[in-house]
Amino acid sequence: MLKKIFVLLLICHYSNAEIITDGTLGQRINLSGTDFQITPDLGQQHGTNLFHSFQDFNLNSLETATFSGSDNVNNIISRVTGGNPSNIDGLIRSTIPNANFYFLNPYGIIFGSDAKLDISGSFHASTADYLRLIGNGRFDVRNPNDSLLTTAPVESFGFLTNLPAPINIQNSKLYVAKNQTLSLIGGELNINGDMSLNDETDNFHPKYPLKLFAEAGRINLASIASVGEVINSYNRLIIKANLGKMTISNAWIGVSGNRAGNIFIRASDLKIINSEFEGDSIDGDSEMIDIQADNFLFDGSEISTDTYGIGNGGKILIKIANTFLVSGTSAIGQPSFIFSGTEGQLDNAGDAGQIDIEARQMSLMESAKIGSSTFGVGNGG
Repeated sequence: MLKKIFVLLLICHYSNAEIITDGTLGQRINLSGTDFQITPDLGQQHGTNLFHSFQDFNLNSLETATFSGSDNVNNIISRVTGGNPSNIDGLIRSTIPNANFYFLNPYGIIFGSDAKLDISGSFHASTADYLRLIGNGRFDVRNPNDSLLTTAPVESFGFLTNLPAPINIQNSKLYVAKNQTLSLIGGELNINGDMSLNDETDNFHPKYPLKLFAEAGRINLASIASVGEVINSYNRLIIKANLGKMTISNAWIGVSGNRAGNIFIRASDLKIINSEFEGDSIDGDSEMIDIQADNFLFDGSEISTDTYGIGNGGKILIKIANTFLVSGTSAIGQPSFIFSGTEGQLDNAGDAGQIDIEARQMSLMESAKIGSSTFGVGNGG
């Protein structure tokens, strides 16, 4: 009964989309219309950082939130302080060239099937309680008066509770620009597509209703279950906290490109079901798909870091503290597989990537496969 009441309240809140500034960084305004204009005077700019603070931030389908500001802004940094989760089922847009976008709501974030991004920089969504800036800067959500706004870039996501709010991705298609980063860092991560809602008219990996894509860029997925911090450093995702649960189902997640990028996944109990992770490259050397968890169920899914040209394939690194089970078949009957191959036919074709797996206990069932091989001139991993 309580679950039904919660769902009803969530639906009611979701149907009344609104964006209200909270007055801590500028004037308190209840924005109206279907194209919400988030102008710089509604926040505060410190150097190349543009800060915004909202009481509530929600978008219905066909609604847009457009953030604008000076071309010298490198980071748009937003928080939601009102105590309600953010339901985003519309478009988040930035007109500031190459500006990164940070969105924090420690009370929960839900991305719906019509949620989309139109930004030219990186996008980071988190249920963290604060952002730590390099040096002594801090952008605090739960305790805004503890903030110290500076010109420094963001260094880490900070959590102040042992049960951070979840991030739910429901049939969303979240893409960032080439060479940029897409981050989802919160409590429990539920990244789930509904196959009955699949759009066969979508020519971009049409068999998956949910897609996360950073062409030749980076995707960070981290579930946190304690007080601590997450540091997004170059070529690493550093966790100084306990990890939480993450479920990914019916999803395509990719960083493929001329030179494929990185995917970092951090969780305690990780389940990947009927999903595909792709880090394929053509002419440039690829990076890696790096997965760390305590327990990992890989069911009816695939991971690939193939190379089709002169670039080398990316590494696949999987480190599991306890049990790693690879089993099941996908919705189209394909057994689970983890694979790095080379298919280039030129004399200088690239080599397949290396696969490193570490687990206390590992099982392959139902014709599951793990391998690295060559279908062309290059060497296997």
